Amino acid sequence: MAGGTLSNPSDSAAQRLRDLPPAARVYVAAVLAAGVATVVVFAPRSADNPALFLILLVCCSVASALNVRVPLAGSHSSISVPYAVHFASIVLAGANPAMIVAGAGALSEGTFTAPSRSTHRVLFSIASQAITVKAAGAVYAWLGGLPPSMPLSLVDLPGPLLGAAVAHFICGTGLMAIGIGASTRQSIVKVWRENFLGSAPGALVGAAAGAVAAIIVYSGSYWMALLAAAPPYFIYRTYTVYVGRIHDQQQHVQQVSDLHLATIEALALAIDAKDQTAQSHVRRVQVYAAGLAGALGMSDNEIQGVKTASLLHDIGKLAVPEHILSKPGPLTHEEFQKIRIHPQVGAEIITGVPFPYPVPPLILSHHGRYDGKGYPSGRKSD
Repeated sequence: MAGGTLSNPSDSAAQRLRDLPPAARVYVAAVLAAGVATVVVFAPRSADNPALFLILLVCCSVASALNVRVPLAGSHSSISVPYAVHFASIVLAGANPAMIVAGAGALSEGTFTAPSRSTHRVLFSIASQAITVKAAGAVYAWLGGLPPSMPLSLVDLPGPLLGAAVAHFICGTGLMAIGIGASTRQSIVKVWRENFLGSAPGALVGAAAGAVAAIIVYSGSYWMALLAAAPPYFIYRTYTVYVGRIHDQQQHVQQVSDLHLATIEALALAIDAKDQTAQSHVRRVQVYAAGLAGALGMSDNEIQGVKTASLLHDIGKLAVPEHILSKPGPLTHEEFQKIRIHPQVGAEIITGVPFPYPVPPLILSHHGRYDGKGYPSGRKSD
């Protein structure tokens, strides 16, 4: 979760506002209006500490380029470095200046790290970040967080800061999940769970890092805070190298997986070509089976299992004599009995392959019927 950007992995970065569904356009306009109103009403007219405010602006703008993906299977989570600056700004300068700092960070991210991003996404990012940080700052103050003019109390800091972190996470991810759900016509709850729930630890880590930075500034000086930023930066660089290596390994695994799938597909097509009475049968079965699986609401992993089983469902025909497969007329009883064994043979062939989904049972049952007249097992009903 980086910077409050209205985006989706499958979307084009150049998608324009007019290309969005009507509900999404209305939602984006509403968030932009709310963001403008929040800034107009609450933006500080002057900075109590201009030097500190400028430092926070620069830090947030630089940190906006330092979001680190967390390599968790099935997760789109990341550690958002600007979080730390957001919370440090709330503690050191107050919610209203922090709102401006967060908006500047979102502008920097959209301008320098994602220059191809459409204008409405950049504006949405700025508005959502302003709203989010203002909400987090309000919760921080409501739970007893001390204003910047008062000395920092370490005893009173954890509770308000935790509340601010929760508010920041819920508000920021909620605004984005609603936008993505409206623009892609997906369930908002599903979008939030699959894309943002894994980012929750990043909010807590960001709040803790922001608190540490604020404590250093209060106890020492700005230079001490800059020196304290050196170790986390080196940790960040080390971690990005580590994540890069994991990404390379994942790419290699994916390439090997694609190679295996291509080999399986070639084998399936070869079997399909051998059966001259049913050209392109494998492809048709795969299309229909995957379509039905999607209509039934099966998961992506289950649909992939159906696709793989569809490719291989007739592999047992390797045990059927070619003259039977290519016979143009009706089969005799003996010939049909040899045809009936191919689901069993196919399941036995595939049993030794460690697929991550139950391919052999699908192959075994692909000639089943609800009335029990299918083969080879004659299973009935469900």
